[in-house]
Parts: sequence; C-alpha cells; structure tokens
Amino acid sequence: MVLKKLSTTQVRDFRANGYLYPLDGLTADEVVRYREELRKTEAHLGGSLMAIDKKFRGNLHFMCRWVDELARTPAILDAVEDLLGPDILLYTSRFFIKEPQSEGIAAWHQDSTYFGLRPHDHVTAWVALCNVTAETGPVEFAVGSHIRGQLQQKSGLIKNSVNTAGQIIVEWFDQTQIVRAILKPGQFSFHHSCTVHQSQPNRLDERRIGIALSYIPTRTRYVGKSRMPACLLRGRDEHGHFDLQPRPQVDFGAIEMQRHDTTFKAYIESFYEQLGEAEKDLPKEAAAEMIY
Repeated sequence: MVLKKLSTTQVRDFRANGYLYPLDGLTADEVVRYREELRKTEAHLGGSLMAIDKKFRGNLHFMCRWVDELARTPAILDAVEDLLGPDILLYTSRFFIKEPQSEGIAAWHQDSTYFGLRPHDHVTAWVALCNVTAETGPVEFAVGSHIRGQLQQKSGLIKNSVNTAGQIIVEWFDQTQIVRAILKPGQFSFHHSCTVHQSQPNRLDERRIGIALSYIPTRTRYVGKSRMPACLLRGRDEHGHFDLQPRPQVDFGAIEMQRHDTTFKAYIESFYEQLGEAEKDLPKEAAAEMIY
C-alpha cells in the first residue's frame, strides 16, 4: 500500500507503541475558524459544552456542518487511511474541554471497553484547537499498553471525570513508560482503542480544547444488540454493519437536531449495554486497594 501521509516508520511506531504524535492536521486559519464556530455553537446551545446537557459534548457532526467538515479534514483522513485502509467510517466525535483552572481529569482507561467494536481496529484522532502543554492536562499514553488487549475497567470511581462513566483500569499494566501528547493548535495525536491513557487537570488560565474523532474501517462490526449509526467519510461500505447517516445540511436544523437526539440515545444505550457486559464478571475486590 502506498502511504499518503505517514512514513513507514510512523506506521511501525504506531503499531508497536499504540499512539503517534504530533501530526499536523489543521492550518492556523482553520483553527481560528473552528474556534469561532465553537464559540457560536456554545452561544446557540446556551453555554459551555461541559456545563450544558451532556448530549451536546458528543456527535455534533450530526447537526453542525463545521464539525462534520473538521472530521473530514484531508490531512487527518490521509493519516487514518494509512493505518486503517481506504474505507473509513466516523463512529463518534466528542469534545474534551477543560475549563481554566478546572479539576476535570480522565483516569487510566481504554476506549475499547464500552465501544462494542470488533475487532479493536479503531483509531482515535485527538485534535487540538488550542496549545496543549504539560500544564493544561494533555493526554498521556502508557507505551505499548494496547498489546495486551482489553483490561479490566470499573466505572463510577472517579470524581471530576471528563469521561461519562468515571472509569479507571483496575488491574496491573506497565506504567514505566508514560508519554504526554504535547500539541500545538491544529496538531493531533492518534491512539489505538486498547491504548491505556489518562489526563490531568488544567492548571492554566485558558481553556484546553480538544475533539476526539473515532475512526473505524467499514469491515469493523458492532457486537451489541442493536444496529448503530455511523458516517461514511471515505471509500465504500461493502459490509453494511452500520446505519449510514447523511451529512448535516443546516446547522441546528430540525432534521439535524432530531438526528442528533436519536443517535445520541442509540450511543448511550450502547454505552451502558457494553458497560454492563464489561463489568458483569468483574471481581468485587477488583478495586478494593485502589485510592481515588
């Protein structure tokens, strides 16, 4: 396969380490424009995405053309194609915003636990819309942690979690090599669905703004009880595992808002179904010696 953006070494490093950064995605002008679009979106919805109805933190690509456009950025999709192949779906998008001097964290976790995707052939692009430094709470990766596959993870344990379930890994994994994804505005990182990662609070007087775009190849299956929505971004879908959704035509249009609401409910139902499956056999003492 001829690579479009990544080098052979970068692909090899991603396979071995479970992450890759920094990668250039957006231009400076695009960052300014998307920051302004975010401002207008929050004004329309009535406040910070972190303070209003939680459903608006995710999947805004169903109702906002700018988020749909961002997810289709050629520089990002070219890199995704180098890892997953030419037939690409967007499964979810989610904003991770930490307000200035806020205590929001993400404890050590894996995305794979509650997504219900098989195989774990799922890559997240975490796109920075600000300067992400060590003080703003960047994403931190445990090097090579994806190799062991799915680990035991328990929900409801972490206060101030920016993750829906307040989850944390409750079994041993190697923490001897941890890297921080320091990013400039417009840059992005990649991580594998099984890569263990976390982030600390934002200690600066400015917002830390990132959007996580979850890409999967069309060959990936969903293993839950219902069919799930997704958006075809590139290539062809010859497998039909997901209900393909159209692009938004009108920002906050009635059809778009209804589609976002319907798909949000589908994702939430799937999330808690997969949470239940992941934790039904979890030993009661799994988190007994952990301190939060």
